[in-house]
Amino acid sequence: MTEPIKQIVQVVKRFGRCGGMEEYVYQLSKELKSAGQNILILCEEKVSCPNDLELEVVELEVSCRKPRWLSHLLFSQKVKNWIDKYPLEARIIHSHERISCHHITTIHSTLFNFPPKGFLSFRKYMNDWLERREITRNYTQEVIPVSYIIRDQVTAKFPSVIAKLSAPVNPGVKEIKLSPKIRDSSRIKTIGFFGNEWKRKGLSKVISIWRILNKSDNNCSLILAGFDVNSDIGLSTEEKKQIQNLGWLHDKAKFYSKIDLLIHPAKREAYGMVIPEALSVGIPVLCSKECGAASIITSGDGAVLSQGESNEIWAKTASDLLNAKYPKYVSYERPWSRVANEYMKSYRNINFSRS
Repeated sequence: MTEPIKQIVQVVKRFGRCGGMEEYVYQLSKELKSAGQNILILCEEKVSCPNDLELEVVELEVSCRKPRWLSHLLFSQKVKNWIDKYPLEARIIHSHERISCHHITTIHSTLFNFPPKGFLSFRKYMNDWLERREITRNYTQEVIPVSYIIRDQVTAKFPSVIAKLSAPVNPGVKEIKLSPKIRDSSRIKTIGFFGNEWKRKGLSKVISIWRILNKSDNNCSLILAGFDVNSDIGLSTEEKKQIQNLGWLHDKAKFYSKIDLLIHPAKREAYGMVIPEALSVGIPVLCSKECGAASIITSGDGAVLSQGESNEIWAKTASDLLNAKYPKYVSYERPWSRVANEYMKSYRNINFSRS
């Protein structure tokens, strides 16, 4: 690229501090702005943004939320119309959505209907077409997954884009302040689970693990968070009295300060932010290999198992981690400034003559 970057546009339907992809875009945009870049956000709506947000945000209004393919299609057209209406040389379009006028796209979730299953329908056709357009269009200069699981899926489903497929850019981790925890081998240990989509994230397996541990000499308590306390998660009346459900939490320190081991046996998880968050405060993690963030776990700070392994094997591994005599808990660090620096390398390689 010969021209200096005049503006970086981040495209996301919902912008703000609401977790997941939205949080990723929010933190990345703030760091890029702090580094002196001219940042513009194109979205449908702002969500949970502070009043003193020093970012220019253009809201294109919400067209519809369902069906999702139509929502994506209408948003894509609104973005293109705005870009055409307000042209600017040396402007980088960085998409996090299913649009068609971007230089770079970041893939935050596992691919649609992959591997393929079920009968073809119009809904499946449209979702697959939107995804294929986003990733394989000629003017897309780089495709950036947030984990190796997504990278492997893109490689398998769209082999034609391997040349423009980058290494994953994992999310950063904001500092979570906890009081120093006193590790006492004689006290009852606590396992924890945090997640909204608790069925997909494997809560039933966590409960099974807890039941097995409670039958052995290594009794443990269970703390849950991140979903409605009134959800029917399959506990008996007596079991409900034995566990603690913190429900929805804005301050995750209240959860992490109470647990000794995070268990995250998701059936599929593009990344899984609870994993690096737990590691960042020195809490070991036992997760499934189906989690994108499993790649950051080492033998010194947790273990990775197949989601399909028996509950007994999961319970034995959890017990080993809970009762390790000399744990090597090393805090995981990945500031968002590092994420921004990795993206700046991609931005500087953009060839505007191809746009």
